[in-house]
Amino acid sequence: MYQRLRQYFSNSGLLRNSALLIVGTALAQLIPILFQPLLRRMFSAEEFGTAALYVTAVGMLVAIANLKYESAIVLPEDDQEADHLVAGGVLITAVFALILWIVLFFNESWLCKRFSLDLKEAWYLHLLPLSVFLVSSFQCFNLYLIRKKAFKDAAKNKVYRRTTEAAAQSASGYFGSSTGLLFGNLVGDVINFFGGFWQAKKLGLGFRFHIRQSIPTLKKYWRFPIYHAFPSLLNTISLTLPVFIVNAAFGKAQTGQFDLSRMVLSLPMALISISLSQVYLQHQAERIRKREFIRPDFIKVSGTLLLLSLPLAIILILFAEPLFTFLFSPEWRLAGQLTGVLIFGQTLKFVVSPLSSTLVALQEVRFSAIWQILYFAAMIGLYLNPGADIEAFVWRYCFVDLIAYSCYYGLIYNRVKHYEKQRA
Repeated sequence: MYQRLRQYFSNSGLLRNSALLIVGTALAQLIPILFQPLLRRMFSAEEFGTAALYVTAVGMLVAIANLKYESAIVLPEDDQEADHLVAGGVLITAVFALILWIVLFFNESWLCKRFSLDLKEAWYLHLLPLSVFLVSSFQCFNLYLIRKKAFKDAAKNKVYRRTTEAAAQSASGYFGSSTGLLFGNLVGDVINFFGGFWQAKKLGLGFRFHIRQSIPTLKKYWRFPIYHAFPSLLNTISLTLPVFIVNAAFGKAQTGQFDLSRMVLSLPMALISISLSQVYLQHQAERIRKREFIRPDFIKVSGTLLLLSLPLAIILILFAEPLFTFLFSPEWRLAGQLTGVLIFGQTLKFVVSPLSSTLVALQEVRFSAIWQILYFAAMIGLYLNPGADIEAFVWRYCFVDLIAYSCYYGLIYNRVKHYEKQRA
């Protein structure tokens, strides 16, 4: 089975191209993981909880910052259209960041009270627009690299970002800075931004925004801001809302525990799932432009991801608690217990999330929007009724994920069949 899949994907280029990103991402994610035992002893659970809230807020806002035009960058046949999408995405992000800063400036007191931030933490709010601009702009540059099949360059950028982040956080922790986690994250974002821009320019990105030329291109891909941007924001909120639910219902210390669990579980997503998603999007978009069949790829990628996810899932179900205690100290035992539950839903996410890029390649994002809105409604239900304690909450969260992502897989498969029926 593994040999047949390997041979198929090697011939198609999908596995080979994915492997470049996966190896680079593996190195990038291994760096912060190796530093975690040290950082978890330098910073408290409360400080990790605050950092988790900040990173989560950035992730939410990035989902809508460029109106999802970055998702369209791999689709045009004409490179000039791709250039216009990159430039337009960065410009839209800059305007969004400026508006965000104004909103935060005039609502600082309310936000500090709402999220239990003290005076020394209030300045984090003013860093949010900068982080959003850096991360969202980098996504445009990164998708341009994927379009150009510069998978090695994309992988290098991930390694540079994580290395500088871990080094800055460790140095700050050594000198006793309580803000070291956020400082390191910001340093990593800056490195990512300039590294991605330089790599894209090297490959021929014409980073110029001519309104008369670019506006028609942005209008051509109107489905992305209309059907993809706001639902994507809802989906990102849905994925990150559990952090805010735990913080509101159970406190910052529990948030730190929950965040460690999510970080460990997101590792395989970052290593394989996200990297494969980017390559898979470029690969499927190319096949669709040529009016070729895409269902064989869909089925084989599904099976490969399922097989890859099972070994880690079994290990964490059986041994998560003792592993967390050994690696991170007994203080983080609860994070291990939570991981043993959350792994069920995370395994299904690992399989389905990369396949969702099929809807982008097909420009069928309206169907993705429907699912994202329904998933968001389910998360709001969790927010209103999180349960008596954090253990009860994670069981409910896991159940919602299992139902939602099973339906999502069925929806994506249905649109693949619809495309092939029309093609025939």
